[in-house]
Amino acid sequence: MRSVLTLFFCTIIFISNAQSGYQIRIKTENINADSLFFKAYNIKSKKFVNFLAVKFENDMTIKDKTYLDAGIYVVEADSIILSEFLISDTKNQKFTISILKDDIKIDGSKENSANRAYMKQLFEFNRQLMALEDEFRQMQQRGLPQYMIQPFVDTLIRKADNITAEKRAYQEKMINENKGLLLASIIQGSLEQPPPPQDYYRDRAIFYSYLSKNHFDNFPWEDERLINTPVLHNKFKTFAQHILQLEPEFSIPIVIKVLNESKKNRSMYYALFDYLEHEFGSWKSPYRDVSLYLAMLKDILHTPDLEEMRKMRYEYELNLISKNQVGEQAIDFNILLGNGDTTTMYNIEAEILMLYFQNPDCPICLEIREKMKNMEILNRAIALGKLKVVTIYFEENEHLWRNYLTTSAFTTWLHGWNYDFGISANSLYDIRAIPMIMVLDKNKKVIKKDLLSNEIENWLKRYF
Repeated sequence: MRSVLTLFFCTIIFISNAQSGYQIRIKTENINADSLFFKAYNIKSKKFVNFLAVKFENDMTIKDKTYLDAGIYVVEADSIILSEFLISDTKNQKFTISILKDDIKIDGSKENSANRAYMKQLFEFNRQLMALEDEFRQMQQRGLPQYMIQPFVDTLIRKADNITAEKRAYQEKMINENKGLLLASIIQGSLEQPPPPQDYYRDRAIFYSYLSKNHFDNFPWEDERLINTPVLHNKFKTFAQHILQLEPEFSIPIVIKVLNESKKNRSMYYALFDYLEHEFGSWKSPYRDVSLYLAMLKDILHTPDLEEMRKMRYEYELNLISKNQVGEQAIDFNILLGNGDTTTMYNIEAEILMLYFQNPDCPICLEIREKMKNMEILNRAIALGKLKVVTIYFEENEHLWRNYLTTSAFTTWLHGWNYDFGISANSLYDIRAIPMIMVLDKNKKVIKKDLLSNEIENWLKRYF
């Protein structure tokens, strides 16, 4: 009986120890602070976010019965990062971080010790490369002729190539030695891509197509632990910057290809889609690209087992932005004009019709109206009878609109009110930010959708 009870209690103790969560001891030298902050990386906010704050002591142990999620964490005091540490899984969340005067040591975690060694060696490689750059600048400042500088430059290039090759070999070695750990995926995800062939630099589209197509070569999409690291955000950010340099005919197939590659892990796929949607699909983004966002929506709606909430939102988005595309016939709507006549948008005849969707009291609407009022090329096109500007108010406050007609409406423009509210009620136009400017030809086909105010004059120069 005693042996059975002993076995029982030993089992309880073992289970308790196995499920005891994280325990991190922090030892510091020569640091004075009121509080110590533990922060976890959050991809939505794109920064490290506090999850724990404690009163500072030079030797302290932080622990909890729960485990920390896999990812990168930092220890901070007085807005200074004292150390970072990695969490790969729940097998080892008990270690000691010693923040010494001249170094940082992490005992009890082979992965974090390896990460410290990796960061030191990476710093050394980068220091050597920066030293070569300094040598090059110093040689340039001497003002020597090119034929004297060139041999020296060739030597520096060879040295830089050798250091870069050593750096890459070291990174690949670290990946192999730490397979299965978050550290390996962080290094793999951070690898620099080989530079493009020299002749690619002559053509902008070819150059940025190369950078975009190869940006995620050998990227560990299957490791969703990267979501809780800056690596993923940095990778997405650079990719988006490359895509911005390309016309839709080049960018769309590349983005769809990369999205399909990321589907190796659903969480990673959603993370990439959400980031690109924020950059290219949001009305608040200066980089909004309707054609690219449209292609992204069509692609994700063909994804098997798409989350229902996402499916509903994307179907709504697709339906809305698919309307009134460039080259398509704009949707007609009813208008009450300032003189009391009722008509439709289609019945307003003009060689070019500029629709200015607005709220008269909107400060930005007013600011842009004033800018347009002083655009010489716009006024000339109106005076020649080549263009008509029609302001469209599509909300319910008739008094607001009539007050606008008598106080601030320009006499050279037409002013209309969508009195039956068909634009809003039937979602005829994708108006989520005002003012929204759309340009139509004489047959009411869309020439330009979402014309930005700073584009108006340059755009009109093509026609007048």
